[in-house]
Amino acid sequence: MDALTSIVDRPDLATLALSGADVLRYLHAVSTQHTLDLVPGDASQALLLSPKGRIEFAFRLVVLEQGALLDTDAEAAPALAERLARFVFRHDVAVGTPRPRAATLLGPGAGTVLEAAGLPVPGPGRAAAAGPELVVRDTPVGVDLLGPGAPAAAAALERAGAAPGPARLWELARVARGLPAAGRELTDDVLAEEAGLLGSHVHLDKGCYPGQETVARVHNLGQVQRRLAGLRFEPSGDGLPAPRTDLVADDGRRAGQLRSVVDHPTLGPIGLAYVRRVVEDGRRVRAGDHVATVVALPFD
Repeated sequence: MDALTSIVDRPDLATLALSGADVLRYLHAVSTQHTLDLVPGDASQALLLSPKGRIEFAFRLVVLEQGALLDTDAEAAPALAERLARFVFRHDVAVGTPRPRAATLLGPGAGTVLEAAGLPVPGPGRAAAAGPELVVRDTPVGVDLLGPGAPAAAAALERAGAAPGPARLWELARVARGLPAAGRELTDDVLAEEAGLLGSHVHLDKGCYPGQETVARVHNLGQVQRRLAGLRFEPSGDGLPAPRTDLVADDGRRAGQLRSVVDHPTLGPIGLAYVRRVVEDGRRVRAGDHVATVVALPFD
């Protein structure tokens, strides 16, 4: 097996089961995603927005035969469950209890190890159900194992050759790929377009959901004032700047705000930040005493 393939526990993720005849119709009504035409095995991503279009919850979903399995940030999962349960009174939908059961397979040998462990290999945009307790989902970074069966599946992958890895491997991979995370880049002061989520989490031809008017207005008029971008920091002996450090351009003007930063083993110190639209790629900025260059995402 490929020695670079690692299995990483994901305590930052929790799953949430939705069951009932109206699950897809309900999610279509309350979220930013068009879910009416999804079928079992389809995988998608969605947001719940405030009336002003700010991101309140971000989640992914996999359609199952009897409903859907959602996954989201573990800390936000109880509030997401409460929010969804609050408005199901006219729909046949039951909202389950969040469960912290998830792992991610990282590395170029993921498909080979999945097959050796007897687990299905999902295709792009699809998810494979390995029984009622486990969903195997392809992502831009790796393969996620979701549901109550995730720990047993992770153990099978280790027996098949995947090396157990520390949680920081996921954070390194996430930042290198430029994926925004709840609590870091996805907060209640951020618009979907600022985070680069139009298309992936927001269906632009769908109307009538909370926050839709703001999404349409911002998209049509192009009024968003900042964007998610990468930062390549110059080597320094002073460690890394702290998340939420304000960025300053070379002319002394505020350029944005750092949200995540890691010391990547091959890319060096890199970060994700919201930068003002007028700050072009290639521009140098400061985060405290640290100097960085603004770059397009993803890094790798």
